Amino acid sequence: MAIAKIHPSLTVLAARPAACLNGCQLDVLVELNTPAPLASAQRQPVAIAIVIDRSGSMAEHKLQAACAAAQQLVRQLSAHDRVAVISFDNAVETVVPLGPPSEDAIARIDALHPGGSTALVDGWHAGLEALRDGHGIEQHHKRLLLLTDGQANIGPRRGGDVAPLLGQAYEEGISTSCIGLGEDYDERLLSAMAEAGQGNLVHLTAPQQLEAVFTAELEGLQLVIGRHLQLRLQPGPEVELTQIHNPLEANAEGWIDLGELQAGSTPSLALGLNMAPRPCDGPAVVELLKVQARWRDADEQVVMVEALLRLPVLEQPAWDALPLEEAVVSAVLLQQAARRRQEAMQSIDCGDEHASRMVVQRALDSVRSFKGNSAVQREEQLLGELLDLISTNKLSLARKVMGSQAFMRARGRKLRDQEGRDDL
Repeated sequence: MAIAKIHPSLTVLAARPAACLNGCQLDVLVELNTPAPLASAQRQPVAIAIVIDRSGSMAEHKLQAACAAAQQLVRQLSAHDRVAVISFDNAVETVVPLGPPSEDAIARIDALHPGGSTALVDGWHAGLEALRDGHGIEQHHKRLLLLTDGQANIGPRRGGDVAPLLGQAYEEGISTSCIGLGEDYDERLLSAMAEAGQGNLVHLTAPQQLEAVFTAELEGLQLVIGRHLQLRLQPGPEVELTQIHNPLEANAEGWIDLGELQAGSTPSLALGLNMAPRPCDGPAVVELLKVQARWRDADEQVVMVEALLRLPVLEQPAWDALPLEEAVVSAVLLQQAARRRQEAMQSIDCGDEHASRMVVQRALDSVRSFKGNSAVQREEQLLGELLDLISTNKLSLARKVMGSQAFMRARGRKLRDQEGRDDL
């Protein structure tokens, strides 16, 4: 059985198993549960373009680590996969033309050497063209993996200018993940590119973690079963959607983009509802929320699933006595912390280090108040590390780490700490 035949299911869980007759506020967790593939399942082949910054700032250990990571990725590919390697400084070079993995490709990567300036978008575009022009890869999952440590100083350098190009590439089936290395790259540009390209956004302080990140990118791409995953929320009568806790926004049609759908993953949204008081002689069960999820499968066909949240209605004393659902409380806390990261970034941009520190401290206090699962404990550790960075005036680094973590948390993906280690 191929991975593409896996059938996800949509669930909606409320923080309490009932609604209150007098009206109530309820947090809700929406999850798209995607089974892991069988060990014997065949997978679709992948085509990856690795685009590596070779500007002067990448000299020595950074470029060496990048080459080693790219070589390791090539060794992990099968004969059905395809890989290209592009390097850029002020000029762009095709180091390895798109083709099957080979010892020749590994040797070519080893010959990379540092150069001058940073034509970042030109490098990305060369990787795009390699995948666009590839023969026999119509059924491959395609990703462009961009690594840089510096500012784009040749060619386009504004996210608003390049995001439409990445969006068009994604419409053609080519996603883009961005890896920022060190403290000098433009995280705003990379964030805009990763968002439009529907890939991942990773910050690394330690280049030694590049091999783990490249491997994670490959493994994630191999598990893709759908693209353009979107969720839409439709509150019931007399119900208001008061908050999407994930730092994501719905488009004009109400759809929320979550990127690619992977086997074994559980994309989710945490949200808040407000139900108005109900008449005493009203229905004993009310419909609070309808949720739709849709994506494109391996054949580019639109798949859609729906779920409804229906709850019994209880009087106030009985409702107050109901226990809270830990999974919902935990999910809300984690997504609220992601939003606090964005607020702290805005404070840094305004030059208000004190406000940034206070925002992260409030998020940390909220997480500490919940004696919950390992994910919440890990979040406490990550927020503590961010607070240390801000308190020691490492604001540029703090902003990069927060941006990557907020981006990945919003989309239900693995977070990494400032050294690039993931949250497992």
